[in-house]
Amino acid sequence: MRHLFLVLSLLLAAAPAALAQPDAGPGMPPGMASRLAAQRASAVQPGLYSAGDHDSFTLEPYGANKYLLRFVDNPENFVLTMERGSLGAKALKYDTGATALRVSIWGGMTLYTQDAPQGLPATFQNDVPAPAPLAISANELTTAFGDEASHLVYVQNIALKFSADPAVLAADAETRGRAFDALTNAAMGIERFIAAQPSGRAVLSHRINSVKVAEGGKPTIAISGQTLLVSFVPGEGHEGHASSLAIQMELSKLLSVSPRDMATK
Repeated sequence: MRHLFLVLSLLLAAAPAALAQPDAGPGMPPGMASRLAAQRASAVQPGLYSAGDHDSFTLEPYGANKYLLRFVDNPENFVLTMERGSLGAKALKYDTGATALRVSIWGGMTLYTQDAPQGLPATFQNDVPAPAPLAISANELTTAFGDEASHLVYVQNIALKFSADPAVLAADAETRGRAFDALTNAAMGIERFIAAQPSGRAVLSHRINSVKVAEGGKPTIAISGQTLLVSFVPGEGHEGHASSLAIQMELSKLLSVSPRDMATK
C-alpha cells in the first residue's frame, strides 16, 4: 500500500507540468516549444541601443504593438508597428512599411538603415526615461518657421516659406507642439527627397514655394497651387503626423519623380 501511494503521489505531482507543457508539434522537441511560447509573449526591451560604429537610438513602447524609435542625432520620433513573424521573430516597421528593426526569437536585435541595408546588430546599453510631450508657444512656433526656411536656404540652396494655419497658432501649447513635429518632419522629408533625386531640387523649387501646416482628418501632404499642405491630427500623438520617410515617398509621387531608395533612415 505504501508503495502504491508513493507511485500515485508522483504521478499527480507530474500532471500539472505535463499539462503546462505546450504541444511541441511534429519534429519539435518539447523544450523548444516552451521557449517559443515564452518568446512570443515577451515584449521588445525598451531603452538605449547602439548599432555599428555610429548609430545610437532609443526605443520605447507606444501603445499596443507600437514603439517609438528615435536616433540620438535626429530629433524625429518614428512610430514603428510590430509584426510577428515565424518562430516568434518580430519586425518593427516604419509608416512606409519598410523594416526598421528585426528582433529574433532569442532577443537579438538588428537595425536596418540606408547605409546598412544588410542590417547592423544592435546592443542594449541602458534604460532611458520617456520624453515629455513637446509644448511650445505661438512665438516659438513662428520662430521655427524662420529657422527651417533659413536652414533649407543654407544647406539645400532652396527658398521655401513656412507657415501654419491661424487656428494652429491659436491652439493650445501641446497642439502647437504637434504642429512643430509635423513641420520639422516635412522639412526633413524635403531634404531626403532632394538628396535622393538628382533632379529633386529643380523639380521641387519649380512646383513648390511654400509649406503650410494645418490640422486635418489624417496625416498627409498635398499640393495646392505652389503650396505644400502638411496635415496633422493633434489627438493622435506621434501617429498624427507623417514621418520624414513617408513625406519623402509622397513627394516623389506628387512630383512624379521615381524614388531611389527611400525605405529606411
